[in-house]
Amino acid sequence: MNEGTLIFEDTDLTFDAYYFVSSHGTVRIGTEDKPFNSRLTITMHGNKGTRFLPEFGNKCFANHRGTMDIHGTPRKVTWTDLAKTAEIGDDTIEI
Repeated sequence: MNEGTLIFEDTDLTFDAYYFVSSHGTVRIGTEDKPFNSRLTITMHGNKGTRFLPEFGNKCFANHRGTMDIHGTPRKVTWTDLAKTAEIGDDTIEI
């Protein structure tokens, strides 16, 4: 059972919401064959006083019993060794 599909087009996008809840649906941001190569900014609005959704809370991006498929630009390097420890307050690091 799929109650709908949200597909983010591969272009620079902003997504602003207080809540996003999908039930039995699909959220797709790129695919394995065509990864999402643009910039997507998701901003959840609200504060402690924003209505609280049972099971999800507030400011939620939820996909309940559905599929969330996210594929972005492959990264060649996902980590690095530091030449020295980065201390609190440092504004540069040595690699």
